[in-house]
Amino acid sequence: MARVRNQDARRSQLVAAAIEVIADRGLGAVRAKDIAEVAGISPRLVAYYYPEIDDLIDEVYRSAVDRYYWQRLEAISKLDSPVDQLVNLIESGLPAGDGDMLSRALYEFSVNAGREPTHGALMTLLFEREVSLYVSVLESGLKTEDFVLSESVLAIAQNFVALEDAFGMYINGGNSSLDAGAAAALLRSYARSATGIDI
Repeated sequence: MARVRNQDARRSQLVAAAIEVIADRGLGAVRAKDIAEVAGISPRLVAYYYPEIDDLIDEVYRSAVDRYYWQRLEAISKLDSPVDQLVNLIESGLPAGDGDMLSRALYEFSVNAGREPTHGALMTLLFEREVSLYVSVLESGLKTEDFVLSESVLAIAQNFVALEDAFGMYINGGNSSLDAGAAAALLRSYARSATGIDI
């Protein structure tokens, strides 16, 4: 592996290695030695950048928040139509496939949430942020009269995120009867019944 001189690049390399370790072995198996092995560096260098392994795990969580909240917020802010925004949210909330390591790592946080209250709090916060994305789009669609909602805005928004999470679990678990395309189609089906719009 090429030598990394920039500190930000080194930290990104370590976060990527931690994501891979968490995705493959679970949060309970995260050790500096394993991260170092995946990154192709010495464990001492991992400890230099992250003296506490929990700080590195927090960086993994922040990467997930960036992908599933901030990047999605930025994407929908560039779209004028609530319908287009809803389609974008549906397509961006699912794992990209079996090799989506960040998504797999994020599910390890969910699995561990029952044992570790801190992870439970983090997952609750991410859920609420993702729900807020759907709330804003659904409210916009009501104002423009694009949507005729079958339930309250909050109920529909929570259902969307819960369905994303459930489908993502099956995709990450290697369920051969459901891939990202099929899951997106099912989310669109729910969108049709919940909003009255044909997407």
